[in-house]
Amino acid sequence: MQTRVQLPAAPTLSNEERDVLHDVGFDDMDARSGTSVLVDHEMRVAVSKDPGVEILPLAEALDTYDFVQDLMFGLASPEHDAHVATVAEHMHAPLGHFVWVKPGAKVRMPVQSFTLLETPQARQFTHDVTLIDEGAEVEMVSGSAAPPAVHRGRHISILECYQRPGSVCRSVSIDHWGAEMDVFSYGWSRLEAGARGLSTAVMLSPIRRSVSRSVSILEEGASAVSQAIVFAPEGTEREIFTETRLAGAGATSEDVARMVSSGGRILNDAVLIGDAGGTSGFLGRDGLKLADQGEIAAIPALRARAEGALLSHEASVGMIDGEKLAYLMASGMEEDAARDLIVQGFLSLEDDRLPEGVRRRVV
Repeated sequence: MQTRVQLPAAPTLSNEERDVLHDVGFDDMDARSGTSVLVDHEMRVAVSKDPGVEILPLAEALDTYDFVQDLMFGLASPEHDAHVATVAEHMHAPLGHFVWVKPGAKVRMPVQSFTLLETPQARQFTHDVTLIDEGAEVEMVSGSAAPPAVHRGRHISILECYQRPGSVCRSVSIDHWGAEMDVFSYGWSRLEAGARGLSTAVMLSPIRRSVSRSVSILEEGASAVSQAIVFAPEGTEREIFTETRLAGAGATSEDVARMVSSGGRILNDAVLIGDAGGTSGFLGRDGLKLADQGEIAAIPALRARAEGALLSHEASVGMIDGEKLAYLMASGMEEDAARDLIVQGFLSLEDDRLPEGVRRRVV
């Protein structure tokens, strides 16, 4: 197997691009173990500062390592639906990154990867592959964004993530697209024996339509904890579909989402499947409406296919509690400030890994 050591490259991002990416978690490259940035149809940055991490444009990774061709479309099917087929058909020169955290690596600083759409009305189709190898531990920050001048466009992305036995991955993802964009995101992940995944997704910005579909497969003794915060102002439509398969004995999962609508529409359809005995999982879906307009639909579902699979869920959707609002206003708070405080408490996440710029937007 060919090995490579990447040296830090000269920064190739403008100050304006850095400002846009900062809102979705970007930090100085010297404070990161690795950085990849895709701008429109170009991999602008692909650099690693840690010998345990390799970052390459996906097209280059396919030429460099034979095993990458088995990872690409190893979890996703090119025939999954029309959007995935569109990406597959544009794979003559694959656009996306390959991140490899090597066996046993204990990566000290986070690895960051970003996608930026800078051209108005552009069409961007990407495919990213991540491999967290056996026994490796890493923290990852990823984000997707468009600058304020870009209102419309279409983005379709595929992410395939493999966690080998005993690996640990803590990840944060943030999106901040244009208000009139259409975005379709697909994610597949496989956690092999004893692997652990902890993920946080932040979806706060206005967008015309966002459709997110993800499938997670947990093998023997693997565990996954995921949390998401979702906001839909007027004119925003977000559809989120998740499927978690507890495929191996002893696999465990916890999947929690908090959703707020101030006139937009949110559909959150989640299914938890117990395919093996001795597994346990929980789905939590809570929604808060700030106006009569808009809609939140929370649809958790459980499928126990094996004896000894212990699955549970809870869901709630409601308006701001009038008594809490009245209490805060009686204490001297203005109504808007009282509403903001209630929403912040509802959305609060127990996650000190959120980048500071993102944390300010959430809390």
